Amino acid sequence: MRTTLTLDDSLLLTLKRKAAERNIPFKTLVNQTLQRGLEAMETPLAPGQKYHTQARSLKMKQGYDLDKLGQIADEMEDETGFKQKR
Repeated sequence: MRTTLTLDDSLLLTLKRKAAERNIPFKTLVNQTLQRGLEAMETPLAPGQKYHTQARSLKMKQGYDLDKLGQIADEMEDETGFKQKR
């Protein structure tokens, strides 16, 4: 069945890259990914089973100085016109 689907740009790029890596058509990868996601939604965690996520680094991005976070917040306020709570 043919349908129109709107994807976020980052998701589209990721799917295209994965399809190229696996040397399969984009359409095939999208269908496989959706099928796996739906199956995962139907399989609840067993009682006592823990949910695991991958750890990610929480390091500050390069170019930011932790001592100047207040200055960054002030600049954001100037750009948006919205005062942010601290």
